[in-house]
Amino acid sequence: MLTACCVLALGLVQGAPPDSAILHISNRAIVVFHAPLGALAPTERALAARARLLGALEAGAHPDSVTVRAVPEGRLLLLDGRPVFTVTPADADTAAGNSLDDQVALVAARLRLGLAEELEARSLAGLLTALGLALLATLALALIGRLLVRAHARMTIGVDATALRRLPHLRLRGFTLIERDQLRRAVRAALTAGFWLAGLVAGYVYVAYVLTRFPQTRQWGEALGEYLVGLLAGIVGESIRAVPGLLTVAILLLLARAVARLVTAFFRAVENETIRIPGIHADTAAPSRRIAVAVVWLFAVAVVYPFIPGSDTASFKGVSVFAGLLITLASTGVLGQAMSGLVVMYTRALRVGDYVEVGEVEGVVSQVGLLSTKVQTTKLVEVTVPSALLLSRSINNLSRLRGDQGIILHTTVTIGYDAAWRQVHELLGAAARNTEGLRPDPPPFVRQRALSDFYVEYELNAYTLMPERRIELLSALHQNIQDLFNQYGVQIMSPHYEGDKDRPVVVPPARWYPPPVPRPPEDGP
Repeated sequence: MLTACCVLALGLVQGAPPDSAILHISNRAIVVFHAPLGALAPTERALAARARLLGALEAGAHPDSVTVRAVPEGRLLLLDGRPVFTVTPADADTAAGNSLDDQVALVAARLRLGLAEELEARSLAGLLTALGLALLATLALALIGRLLVRAHARMTIGVDATALRRLPHLRLRGFTLIERDQLRRAVRAALTAGFWLAGLVAGYVYVAYVLTRFPQTRQWGEALGEYLVGLLAGIVGESIRAVPGLLTVAILLLLARAVARLVTAFFRAVENETIRIPGIHADTAAPSRRIAVAVVWLFAVAVVYPFIPGSDTASFKGVSVFAGLLITLASTGVLGQAMSGLVVMYTRALRVGDYVEVGEVEGVVSQVGLLSTKVQTTKLVEVTVPSALLLSRSINNLSRLRGDQGIILHTTVTIGYDAAWRQVHELLGAAARNTEGLRPDPPPFVRQRALSDFYVEYELNAYTLMPERRIELLSALHQNIQDLFNQYGVQIMSPHYEGDKDRPVVVPPARWYPPPVPRPPEDGP
């Protein structure tokens, strides 16, 4: 008997502070003895109190017969008139503001409950009743699990059937973000997670209920139940407390959206030249709109942040710092490209539809963005030029200054000194006039750029309103120059001249269409 009591005492004092002992009745903590009483240490006090309580129960004492009497040492608790243990002021936690009598009243209530459970544990009828209820709970859990499995199977079949017939692809401006099959799998995964959660909750409730049926485990079941109820109450309470903040966030975001739309409408009017504002050009309205809208939303986020539920917690602040660090590290190069793009936009070096030369790239601008500019070449190749590279190169805009006259298309030929320069001027002008796409008015003109050792360098300049056809027009112009110069026997000295030959290096008209070149209908016999 003494050995059993010592083993029990070791279990009773687990969880107690050092030099303290907890009195347990039916696995329920009744009181903590912090100080010795007379010659008895706290552990001895707990063992003696438990022995007196169990002896009183065996003698037929009823749990409701617990009474309290004031004694010089503190408060004496009695069971059916028999003294069982004393609670001293050193045992009471008076630091929390409760008096000794309040602490003892709580101890007496715990003692009545623990003694009642101890009697219940010794009752065969109570044990059988608990086993019956636990069996019914097990059958109910099995039924709920079966119903959940069937409901999951039916809903999965319904989702598959709906996805094959009704669910659309999730698209954004023609780009498919989520396909129907991906959406179906996501819905199925969400359903499976929901049913697993329902099953886990049912199992949790089952375990808590079964534990509360038996006196020895009732305290554990009550702890599980209190935790679940506290968790649900906390979630509901936090949700209710978050409603004002969420409403404030929604109102502020709606106001920011309205301001962003107003700013967008204003700059679009400037871009369409419906509104003219000094200092704001139509070409720079688009980047100004993006910057203004970004500023509006950044200001809105800064104002909204304190009203977001949980924004003052350490975890939320840690996530915010982590996100800011990632954005800072990832945007180092991006910000440089964006600033270069803004410089290009605000200098109005180019715009959509302009025919430009950027380094080795030549073509029509199809898109001007912050990070890059897209140029479509005459070979139908879209070249993406990064903004930083665009800013470091000279941009030749062949469309910006064409006005009503157009741009000047020029080419150079070298002719020997034995050809009269007046004839060369006339032939070059005639070749330009014969080229479709070059304007006869203003008339083309010729400049003699250099008098070299063996030839004269002539530059032909002609106007065109179609800079995007520049390469095609140059090709046609070169063909006409060759034809006219060959027709009149004037030798072109390009690309390299070493000495005079016996006869001019020309192609007479009779040899313009050698086989298999077809002869045009107008040149027929």
